[in-house]
Amino acid sequence: MRIFGQDTDASLRIVTIAHRGGIIPGIPENSLLGFKKSIDIGVDVIEIDLRATRDDEIIIMHDESIDRTTNGRGKVVELTIEELRQFDLGIDQQIPTFKELLSLVKGSKIKLLLDIKVSGNLDKKSIIELIESFEMTQNVIRGVRTLEDLNEFHQLNSDIRTLGFISTLDQLELFMENRINIIRIWPEWIESTNNIIDKIHQKGIPVWITAGNLTVHELQVLIEQGVNGIIHDSPELLVGLLK
Repeated sequence: MRIFGQDTDASLRIVTIAHRGGIIPGIPENSLLGFKKSIDIGVDVIEIDLRATRDDEIIIMHDESIDRTTNGRGKVVELTIEELRQFDLGIDQQIPTFKELLSLVKGSKIKLLLDIKVSGNLDKKSIIELIESFEMTQNVIRGVRTLEDLNEFHQLNSDIRTLGFISTLDQLELFMENRINIIRIWPEWIESTNNIIDKIHQKGIPVWITAGNLTVHELQVLIEQGVNGIIHDSPELLVGLLK
């Protein structure tokens, strides 16, 4: 079995993925401090959300606006990086750029899972060129939601692995037939669809699952059902369970 979408000797290990960089009490989500904490805890992968500013800087922010997570207001796409730098995520943390995170993790074993938020000025080519400039093509996994995005990314660089953030079960067959390296599913799909994990595994594709804030017991059930990677809010709970 493959756990990162490529052959590996660590075939029985579950990949630990920190959702939004890790939702850690007292530390802002998608912040450099949060990323460092998740790395110290020992996760394998940091999941991040990419957006573009008005002046085309690639930054890390889950929401369309900065209202919830900063002391400012406005949509990311309508603000420049200089304007965004004026606001605070909390405890003196600024909104990080993708370049800053690449610099932080370069040379480490940490991998990045990119949830690329669709917007008119978020240029896929710029994302790929930045990854290439840091020589991080083997440490980044692109998340895609459409076959159009999947094909475009493959044309830009076919060496970077791709995860399908499929939103409905109708997409499953299409993605499995189109050079996807990893499939992300939801817990409720396991209950509603017979042998969905086995079906994906038969194609040689690892299954990662978005588990949110599920309990230890609920995570243990998912592991018994054969998932290969877990995207969870709490890196401490996840790593503690899988040590």
